[in-house]
Amino acid sequence: MKKKILSMMLVAAMTVGTLAGCGSNSGNGNSEKGTDTTADAGEEVTIQFMHMQVEQERQDVIAKLIEEFEAENPGIKVEQMPTNEDDYDTKITSLGGTGVLPAVMEFSQDQAKTSVTNDFIDLEANKEVIDGKGEDAFFDGALNVIKTEDGNDYVGVPVSGWVQGIWCNTAMLKEKGFDVPQNWDDVLEIAKAFYDPDNKQYGIALPTSESAFSEQVFSQFAISNGANVFDADGNVTIDTPEMKEALDFYKELSSYSMPGSTEVADVKDAFVNQNAPLCLYSTYILSAVQEAGFLDDVELALPNKTQQAAYGCVIVLSIASGLSDAEKAAAEKFVSFMLEKENNESWLLMAPGGIQPVLGEVAEDAAYKENEAIVPLAHLLDEVGVAFDNLKLFGCVDGKNYMVMGDVTNKGILSKMINNVVVQGSDSQTELTNAQAEVEAMLK
Repeated sequence: MKKKILSMMLVAAMTVGTLAGCGSNSGNGNSEKGTDTTADAGEEVTIQFMHMQVEQERQDVIAKLIEEFEAENPGIKVEQMPTNEDDYDTKITSLGGTGVLPAVMEFSQDQAKTSVTNDFIDLEANKEVIDGKGEDAFFDGALNVIKTEDGNDYVGVPVSGWVQGIWCNTAMLKEKGFDVPQNWDDVLEIAKAFYDPDNKQYGIALPTSESAFSEQVFSQFAISNGANVFDADGNVTIDTPEMKEALDFYKELSSYSMPGSTEVADVKDAFVNQNAPLCLYSTYILSAVQEAGFLDDVELALPNKTQQAAYGCVIVLSIASGLSDAEKAAAEKFVSFMLEKENNESWLLMAPGGIQPVLGEVAEDAAYKENEAIVPLAHLLDEVGVAFDNLKLFGCVDGKNYMVMGDVTNKGILSKMINNVVVQGSDSQTELTNAQAEVEAMLK
Protein backbone atom coordinates (compact mmCIF):
# COMPACT_ATOMS: atom_id res chain seq x y z
CA MET A 1 0.00 0.00 0.00
CA LYS A 2 1.70 3.14 -1.25
CA LYS A 3 4.96 3.95 0.53
CA LYS A 4 4.36 1.15 3.01
CA ILE A 5 4.78 -1.56 0.48
CA LEU A 6 6.59 -4.01 2.70
CA SER A 7 4.31 -6.67 4.06
CA MET A 8 5.46 -6.44 7.67
CA MET A 9 4.72 -2.74 7.72
CA LEU A 10 1.32 -3.39 6.28
CA VAL A 11 0.54 -5.99 8.90
CA ALA A 12 1.79 -3.74 11.67
CA ALA A 13 -0.74 -1.18 10.45
CA MET A 14 -3.55 -3.65 10.07
CA THR A 15 -3.19 -5.71 13.23
CA VAL A 16 -3.98 -2.94 15.69
CA GLY A 17 -5.70 -3.98 18.90
CA THR A 18 -9.07 -2.81 20.08
CA LEU A 19 -9.16 0.93 19.71
CA ALA A 20 -9.76 3.05 22.76
CA GLY A 21 -13.20 4.52 23.12
CA CYS A 22 -16.55 3.64 21.63
CA GLY A 23 -18.62 6.70 21.01
CA SER A 24 -22.08 7.35 19.73
CA ASN A 25 -22.90 6.40 16.17
CA SER A 26 -25.84 8.71 15.80
CA GLY A 27 -23.95 11.14 13.57
CA ASN A 28 -23.51 11.11 9.83
CA GLY A 29 -20.78 11.74 7.28
CA ASN A 30 -21.67 15.44 7.00
CA SER A 31 -22.06 16.44 10.60
CA GLU A 32 -18.82 18.40 10.51
CA LYS A 33 -20.45 20.75 8.04
CA GLY A 34 -23.78 20.80 9.76
CA THR A 35 -25.41 19.62 6.53
CA ASP A 36 -28.83 18.00 6.92
CA THR A 37 -29.02 15.26 4.31
CA THR A 38 -32.17 13.64 5.68
CA ALA A 39 -34.45 15.99 3.83
CA ASP A 40 -37.08 15.14 1.27
CA ALA A 41 -36.34 12.80 -1.61
CA GLY A 42 -34.71 14.58 -4.52
CA GLU A 43 -32.54 16.82 -2.36
CA GLU A 44 -28.80 16.48 -2.87
CA VAL A 45 -26.97 14.06 -0.55
CA THR A 46 -23.28 14.49 0.24
CA ILE A 47 -21.20 11.63 1.62
CA GLN A 48 -17.52 11.40 2.44
CA PHE A 49 -15.06 8.70 1.39
CA MET A 50 -12.09 8.34 3.73
CA HIS A 51 -9.12 6.43 2.31
CA MET A 52 -5.35 6.00 2.61
CA GLN A 53 -4.43 6.89 -0.97
CA VAL A 54 -2.59 10.10 -0.15
CA GLU A 55 -0.39 10.35 -3.25
CA GLN A 56 -1.70 12.99 -5.66
CA GLU A 57 -1.79 10.66 -8.65
CA ARG A 58 -3.96 8.23 -6.71
CA GLN A 59 -6.25 10.99 -5.52
CA ASP A 60 -6.61 11.97 -9.17
CA VAL A 61 -7.71 8.42 -10.05
CA ILE A 62 -10.26 8.44 -7.24
CA ALA A 63 -11.46 11.92 -8.25
CA LYS A 64 -12.13 10.63 -11.76
CA LEU A 65 -14.05 7.64 -10.37
CA ILE A 66 -16.10 9.97 -8.19
CA GLU A 67 -16.80 12.24 -11.17
CA GLU A 68 -18.10 9.25 -13.16
CA PHE A 69 -20.18 8.07 -10.21
CA GLU A 70 -21.76 11.48 -9.70
CA ALA A 71 -22.58 11.70 -13.42
CA GLU A 72 -24.44 8.38 -13.15
CA ASN A 73 -26.09 9.34 -9.86
CA PRO A 74 -27.40 12.93 -9.97
CA GLY A 75 -28.13 14.22 -6.50
CA ILE A 76 -25.25 12.36 -4.81
CA LYS A 77 -21.97 14.12 -4.09
CA VAL A 78 -18.88 12.29 -2.81
CA GLU A 79 -16.06 14.08 -1.02
CA GLN A 80 -12.60 12.54 -0.69
CA MET A 81 -10.91 12.38 2.72
CA PRO A 82 -7.36 11.17 2.01
CA THR A 83 -5.66 10.37 5.31
CA ASN A 84 -2.13 9.22 6.04
CA GLU A 85 -1.90 5.60 7.22
CA ASP A 86 -0.02 6.54 10.39
CA ASP A 87 -2.91 8.79 11.47
CA TYR A 88 -5.75 6.67 10.12
CA ASP A 89 -6.74 4.59 13.12
CA THR A 90 -6.54 7.53 15.50
CA LYS A 91 -8.72 9.65 13.22
CA ILE A 92 -11.32 6.89 12.85
CA THR A 93 -11.51 6.55 16.63
CA SER A 94 -11.80 10.30 17.09
CA LEU A 95 -14.50 10.72 14.44
CA GLY A 96 -16.39 7.67 15.65
CA GLY A 97 -16.35 8.92 19.21
CA THR A 98 -18.02 12.18 18.18
CA GLY A 99 -20.48 10.62 15.73
CA VAL A 100 -19.09 12.17 12.54
CA LEU A 101 -17.73 9.16 10.70
CA PRO A 102 -17.41 9.39 6.91
CA ALA A 103 -20.01 7.30 5.15
CA VAL A 104 -17.46 5.05 3.41
CA MET A 105 -14.08 4.06 4.87
CA GLU A 106 -11.17 2.10 3.42
CA PHE A 107 -9.79 -0.52 5.82
CA SER A 108 -7.64 -3.60 5.99
CA GLN A 109 -9.70 -6.52 7.25
CA ASP A 110 -8.28 -6.20 10.77
CA GLN A 111 -8.80 -2.46 10.95
CA ALA A 112 -12.40 -3.10 9.93
CA LYS A 113 -12.80 -5.76 12.62
CA THR A 114 -11.73 -3.24 15.25
CA SER A 115 -14.26 -0.71 13.95
CA VAL A 116 -16.96 -3.40 14.09
CA THR A 117 -16.05 -3.98 17.73
CA ASN A 118 -16.53 -0.26 18.30
CA ASP A 119 -19.92 -0.32 16.53
CA PHE A 120 -18.67 2.06 13.85
CA ILE A 121 -19.78 -0.08 10.89
CA ASP A 122 -23.19 -0.91 9.43
CA LEU A 123 -22.91 -4.67 8.88
CA GLU A 124 -26.31 -4.85 7.20
CA ALA A 125 -25.30 -2.28 4.60
CA ASN A 126 -22.07 -4.15 3.83
CA LYS A 127 -23.97 -7.39 3.37
CA GLU A 128 -26.53 -5.76 1.09
CA VAL A 129 -23.74 -4.63 -1.25
CA ILE A 130 -22.06 -8.05 -1.24
CA ASP A 131 -25.37 -9.82 -1.80
CA GLY A 132 -26.13 -7.40 -4.62
CA LYS A 133 -22.87 -8.30 -6.35
CA GLY A 134 -23.23 -11.98 -5.45
CA GLU A 135 -20.95 -13.84 -3.05
CA ASP A 136 -19.70 -16.06 -5.87
CA ALA A 137 -18.26 -12.98 -7.59
CA PHE A 138 -15.50 -12.83 -4.97
CA PHE A 139 -12.67 -15.25 -4.30
CA ASP A 140 -13.76 -17.50 -1.43
CA GLY A 141 -10.78 -16.78 0.77
CA ALA A 142 -11.29 -13.03 0.46
CA LEU A 143 -14.79 -13.34 1.90
CA ASN A 144 -13.86 -15.88 4.57
CA VAL A 145 -11.38 -13.59 6.32
CA ILE A 146 -13.74 -10.60 6.47
CA LYS A 147 -16.61 -12.34 8.19
CA THR A 148 -17.66 -11.21 11.64
CA GLU A 149 -16.94 -13.35 14.68
CA ASP A 150 -20.31 -15.06 14.47
CA GLY A 151 -19.74 -15.80 10.79
CA ASN A 152 -23.01 -14.16 9.72
CA ASP A 153 -21.92 -10.76 8.39
CA TYR A 154 -19.01 -8.98 6.75
CA VAL A 155 -16.82 -6.23 8.21
CA GLY A 156 -16.61 -4.56 4.82
CA VAL A 157 -16.88 -5.04 1.06
CA PRO A 158 -13.67 -6.36 -0.62
CA VAL A 159 -12.22 -4.19 -3.36
CA SER A 160 -8.61 -5.43 -3.53
CA GLY A 161 -5.96 -7.24 -1.55
CA TRP A 162 -2.49 -8.67 -1.41
CA VAL A 163 -1.36 -12.20 -0.77
CA GLN A 164 1.80 -13.77 0.54
CA GLY A 165 3.39 -17.06 -0.35
CA ILE A 166 6.60 -18.70 -1.51
CA TRP A 167 8.07 -16.73 -4.41
CA CYS A 168 10.20 -18.98 -6.59
CA ASN A 169 12.96 -18.02 -9.00
CA THR A 170 12.30 -20.75 -11.57
CA ALA A 171 15.48 -20.05 -13.53
CA MET A 172 17.57 -20.73 -10.44
CA LEU A 173 15.55 -23.82 -9.63
CA LYS A 174 16.02 -25.24 -13.13
CA GLU A 175 19.79 -24.87 -12.85
CA LYS A 176 19.70 -27.57 -10.17
CA GLY A 177 16.89 -29.60 -11.71
CA PHE A 178 14.05 -28.47 -9.46
CA ASP A 179 10.45 -27.58 -10.24
CA VAL A 180 8.31 -25.22 -8.18
CA PRO A 181 7.84 -26.84 -4.73
CA GLN A 182 4.50 -28.52 -4.04
CA ASN A 183 4.86 -29.34 -0.33
CA TRP A 184 7.04 -28.99 2.76
CA ASP A 185 9.43 -31.74 1.66
CA ASP A 186 10.06 -30.05 -1.68
CA VAL A 187 10.77 -26.71 -0.01
CA LEU A 188 13.24 -28.26 2.41
CA GLU A 189 15.01 -30.20 -0.35
CA ILE A 190 15.47 -27.04 -2.43
CA ALA A 191 16.68 -25.05 0.57
CA LYS A 192 19.32 -27.66 1.37
CA ALA A 193 20.51 -27.87 -2.24
CA PHE A 194 21.11 -24.12 -2.58
CA TYR A 195 22.57 -23.39 0.85
CA ASP A 196 26.12 -22.08 0.43
CA PRO A 197 26.63 -19.29 2.99
CA ASP A 198 30.35 -18.92 2.25
CA ASN A 199 29.31 -17.59 -1.16
CA LYS A 200 26.34 -15.65 0.21
CA GLN A 201 23.90 -18.12 -1.27
CA TYR A 202 20.97 -19.31 0.83
CA GLY A 203 18.30 -21.92 0.28
CA ILE A 204 15.37 -19.72 1.26
CA ALA A 205 14.78 -16.24 2.70
CA LEU A 206 12.63 -16.23 5.84
CA PRO A 207 11.96 -13.74 8.64
CA THR A 208 13.01 -14.81 12.13
CA SER A 209 12.92 -11.54 14.08
CA GLU A 210 10.50 -10.81 16.89
CA SER A 211 8.02 -9.15 14.52
CA ALA A 212 4.55 -9.44 13.02
CA PHE A 213 6.21 -10.40 9.73
CA SER A 214 7.68 -13.53 11.32
CA GLU A 215 4.29 -14.43 12.78
CA GLN A 216 2.47 -14.08 9.47
CA VAL A 217 5.03 -16.16 7.55
CA PHE A 218 5.10 -18.87 10.22
CA SER A 219 1.30 -18.89 10.24
CA GLN A 220 1.27 -20.21 6.67
CA PHE A 221 3.29 -23.26 7.62
CA ALA A 222 1.28 -23.82 10.80
CA ILE A 223 -2.10 -23.55 9.10
CA SER A 224 -0.92 -25.73 6.22
CA ASN A 225 -0.39 -28.40 8.90
CA GLY A 226 -3.85 -27.92 10.42
CA ALA A 227 -2.68 -25.78 13.37
CA ASN A 228 -4.29 -22.54 14.51
CA VAL A 229 -4.24 -20.28 17.56
CA PHE A 230 -7.92 -20.95 18.33
CA ASP A 231 -10.36 -23.72 17.55
CA ALA A 232 -13.96 -23.29 16.41
CA ASP A 233 -15.11 -22.95 20.05
CA GLY A 234 -12.63 -20.21 20.85
CA ASN A 235 -10.26 -22.40 22.86
CA VAL A 236 -6.55 -21.60 22.67
CA THR A 237 -4.79 -24.28 20.62
CA ILE A 238 -1.16 -23.18 20.43
CA ASP A 239 0.31 -26.09 22.39
CA THR A 240 -0.63 -28.89 20.00
CA PRO A 241 1.33 -31.56 18.09
CA GLU A 242 0.45 -29.85 14.80
CA MET A 243 1.80 -26.48 15.95
CA LYS A 244 4.95 -28.10 17.35
CA GLU A 245 5.58 -29.91 14.08
CA ALA A 246 5.24 -26.60 12.22
CA LEU A 247 7.53 -24.77 14.64
CA ASP A 248 10.20 -27.46 14.46
CA PHE A 249 9.98 -27.43 10.66
CA TYR A 250 10.28 -23.64 10.58
CA LYS A 251 13.39 -23.88 12.74
CA GLU A 252 14.94 -26.46 10.42
CA LEU A 253 14.01 -24.48 7.31
CA SER A 254 15.40 -21.29 8.84
CA SER A 255 18.79 -22.94 9.22
CA TYR A 256 19.08 -22.63 5.42
CA SER A 257 18.12 -18.94 5.48
CA MET A 258 20.26 -15.94 6.42
CA PRO A 259 21.70 -16.00 9.97
CA GLY A 260 20.42 -13.95 12.89
CA SER A 261 17.10 -12.18 13.41
CA THR A 262 16.10 -11.47 9.84
CA GLU A 263 13.49 -8.91 8.86
CA VAL A 264 11.58 -7.52 5.89
CA ALA A 265 14.52 -5.90 4.13
CA ASP A 266 16.71 -8.98 4.62
CA VAL A 267 14.14 -11.26 3.01
CA LYS A 268 13.41 -8.92 0.14
CA ASP A 269 17.05 -8.18 -0.65
CA ALA A 270 18.09 -11.83 -0.61
CA PHE A 271 15.48 -12.74 -3.21
CA VAL A 272 15.73 -9.64 -5.39
CA ASN A 273 19.54 -9.93 -5.45
CA GLN A 274 19.17 -13.63 -6.32
CA ASN A 275 20.98 -14.82 -3.20
CA ALA A 276 18.12 -17.24 -2.59
CA PRO A 277 15.81 -19.09 -5.00
CA LEU A 278 12.83 -18.95 -2.60
CA CYS A 279 11.40 -16.37 -0.24
CA LEU A 280 8.23 -15.73 1.74
CA TYR A 281 6.84 -12.28 0.92
CA SER A 282 3.76 -10.46 -0.28
CA THR A 283 2.84 -9.45 -3.83
CA TYR A 284 4.53 -6.11 -3.11
CA ILE A 285 7.85 -7.75 -3.95
CA LEU A 286 6.88 -7.91 -7.63
CA SER A 287 7.79 -4.33 -8.51
CA ALA A 288 11.31 -4.84 -7.13
CA VAL A 289 11.65 -8.13 -8.99
CA GLN A 290 10.51 -6.42 -12.18
CA GLU A 291 13.15 -3.72 -11.72
CA ALA A 292 15.74 -6.46 -11.16
CA GLY A 293 14.81 -7.94 -14.53
CA PHE A 294 13.67 -11.47 -13.74
CA LEU A 295 9.91 -11.13 -13.28
CA ASP A 296 9.26 -13.66 -16.08
CA ASP A 297 11.10 -16.29 -14.03
CA VAL A 298 8.99 -15.84 -10.91
CA GLU A 299 6.15 -18.10 -9.80
CA LEU A 300 4.11 -18.29 -6.61
CA ALA A 301 3.73 -21.44 -4.50
CA LEU A 302 2.01 -21.98 -1.16
CA PRO A 303 3.10 -23.86 1.96
CA ASN A 304 1.37 -27.22 1.85
CA LYS A 305 1.43 -30.14 4.31
CA THR A 306 -2.19 -31.21 4.76
CA GLN A 307 -3.61 -28.18 2.92
CA GLN A 308 -2.44 -25.11 1.03
CA ALA A 309 -2.29 -21.91 3.07
CA ALA A 310 -1.82 -18.35 1.83
CA TYR A 311 -1.52 -15.31 4.05
CA GLY A 312 -2.88 -11.98 2.92
CA CYS A 313 -4.70 -8.75 3.51
CA VAL A 314 -8.08 -7.92 2.03
CA ILE A 315 -8.81 -4.22 1.54
CA VAL A 316 -12.46 -3.40 2.17
CA LEU A 317 -14.76 -0.40 1.89
CA SER A 318 -16.94 -0.29 4.99
CA ILE A 319 -20.17 1.67 5.36
CA ALA A 320 -20.51 3.64 8.57
CA SER A 321 -23.28 3.08 11.08
CA GLY A 322 -25.57 5.92 12.12
CA LEU A 323 -26.18 7.29 8.62
CA SER A 324 -29.49 8.72 7.50
CA ASP A 325 -31.47 6.56 5.06
CA ALA A 326 -30.42 8.81 2.18
CA GLU A 327 -26.75 8.67 3.13
CA LYS A 328 -26.84 4.91 3.60
CA ALA A 329 -28.42 4.43 0.18
CA ALA A 330 -25.82 6.73 -1.38
CA ALA A 331 -22.97 4.91 0.34
CA GLU A 332 -24.26 1.53 -0.85
CA LYS A 333 -24.49 2.85 -4.41
CA PHE A 334 -20.95 4.21 -4.26
CA VAL A 335 -19.42 1.00 -2.89
CA SER A 336 -21.36 -1.04 -5.46
CA PHE A 337 -20.01 1.29 -8.15
CA MET A 338 -16.46 0.51 -6.99
CA LEU A 339 -17.15 -3.19 -7.60
CA GLU A 340 -18.04 -2.69 -11.25
CA LYS A 341 -15.35 -4.26 -13.38
CA GLU A 342 -13.84 -1.20 -15.05
CA ASN A 343 -14.03 0.88 -11.89
CA ASN A 344 -12.43 -1.83 -9.79
CA GLU A 345 -9.66 -2.16 -12.36
CA SER A 346 -8.97 1.58 -12.11
CA TRP A 347 -8.62 1.15 -8.35
CA LEU A 348 -6.20 -1.78 -8.77
CA LEU A 349 -4.06 0.04 -11.31
CA MET A 350 -3.12 2.63 -8.70
CA ALA A 351 -0.57 0.03 -7.45
CA PRO A 352 -0.04 -2.54 -10.23
CA GLY A 353 1.10 -5.88 -8.89
CA GLY A 354 1.06 -4.83 -5.25
CA ILE A 355 -2.70 -4.90 -4.83
CA GLN A 356 -4.48 -7.69 -6.64
CA PRO A 357 -8.05 -8.51 -7.75
CA VAL A 358 -10.49 -10.09 -5.32
CA LEU A 359 -13.16 -10.35 -8.02
CA GLY A 360 -12.97 -13.28 -10.41
CA GLU A 361 -14.29 -11.28 -13.36
CA VAL A 362 -11.49 -8.75 -12.97
CA ALA A 363 -8.74 -11.36 -12.64
CA GLU A 364 -10.06 -13.04 -15.79
CA ASP A 365 -10.74 -9.87 -17.78
CA ALA A 366 -8.68 -9.68 -20.97
CA ALA A 367 -8.66 -5.88 -20.89
CA TYR A 368 -7.18 -5.91 -17.39
CA LYS A 369 -4.55 -8.52 -18.27
CA GLU A 370 -3.63 -6.59 -21.41
CA ASN A 371 -3.11 -3.28 -19.61
CA GLU A 372 0.50 -2.21 -20.09
CA ALA A 373 1.05 -2.13 -16.31
CA ILE A 374 -0.35 -5.64 -15.86
CA VAL A 375 1.08 -7.42 -18.91
CA PRO A 376 4.39 -8.21 -17.16
CA LEU A 377 2.42 -9.70 -14.24
CA ALA A 378 -0.30 -11.48 -16.22
CA HIS A 379 1.32 -14.90 -15.91
CA LEU A 380 0.92 -14.66 -12.12
CA LEU A 381 -2.76 -13.73 -11.96
CA ASP A 382 -4.00 -17.32 -11.84
CA GLU A 383 -1.54 -18.17 -9.07
CA VAL A 384 -2.61 -15.10 -7.10
CA GLY A 385 -6.25 -16.12 -7.56
CA VAL A 386 -5.45 -19.57 -6.17
CA ALA A 387 -3.77 -17.87 -3.21
CA PHE A 388 -6.86 -15.76 -2.52
CA ASP A 389 -9.01 -18.88 -2.61
CA ASN A 390 -6.67 -20.43 -0.03
CA LEU A 391 -6.37 -17.38 2.20
CA LYS A 392 -6.19 -18.57 5.80
CA LEU A 393 -5.24 -16.58 8.89
CA PHE A 394 -4.52 -17.27 12.53
CA GLY A 395 -7.75 -16.65 14.43
CA CYS A 396 -9.99 -17.47 11.46
CA VAL A 397 -11.63 -20.86 11.99
CA ASP A 398 -14.70 -22.38 10.36
CA GLY A 399 -16.00 -19.01 9.19
CA LYS A 400 -15.39 -17.33 12.55
CA ASN A 401 -12.88 -14.52 13.00
CA TYR A 402 -11.77 -14.05 16.60
CA MET A 403 -11.22 -10.35 17.16
CA VAL A 404 -8.79 -11.03 20.04
CA MET A 405 -6.24 -12.33 17.53
CA GLY A 406 -5.18 -8.74 16.92
CA ASP A 407 -4.24 -8.41 20.58
CA VAL A 408 -2.25 -11.66 20.43
CA THR A 409 -0.26 -10.26 17.50
CA ASN A 410 0.20 -6.83 19.08
CA LYS A 411 1.61 -8.37 22.26
CA GLY A 412 4.15 -10.28 20.16
CA ILE A 413 3.41 -13.58 21.86
CA LEU A 414 3.91 -15.73 18.78
CA SER A 415 6.73 -13.74 17.22
CA LYS A 416 8.64 -13.97 20.51
CA MET A 417 8.04 -17.73 20.55
CA ILE A 418 9.38 -18.04 17.00
CA ASN A 419 12.47 -15.92 17.66
CA ASN A 420 13.23 -17.74 20.91
CA VAL A 421 13.16 -21.11 19.18
CA VAL A 422 14.77 -20.25 15.85
CA VAL A 423 17.36 -17.66 16.86
CA GLN A 424 17.87 -18.04 20.61
CA GLY A 425 17.83 -21.85 20.57
CA SER A 426 15.06 -22.34 23.13
CA ASP A 427 13.20 -25.63 23.40
CA SER A 428 10.14 -25.59 21.11
CA GLN A 429 7.89 -27.45 23.54
CA THR A 430 8.73 -25.06 26.35
CA GLU A 431 7.98 -22.05 24.16
CA LEU A 432 4.67 -23.52 22.95
CA THR A 433 3.60 -24.17 26.53
CA ASN A 434 4.55 -20.63 27.55
CA ALA A 435 2.73 -19.06 24.59
CA GLN A 436 -0.39 -21.12 25.30
CA ALA A 437 -0.39 -19.97 28.93
CA GLU A 438 0.21 -16.35 27.98
CA VAL A 439 -2.72 -16.20 25.55
CA GLU A 440 -5.01 -17.98 28.02
CA ALA A 441 -4.02 -15.50 30.73
CA MET A 442 -4.64 -12.60 28.35
CA LEU A 443 -8.16 -13.87 27.64
CA LYS A 444 -8.92 -14.04 31.35
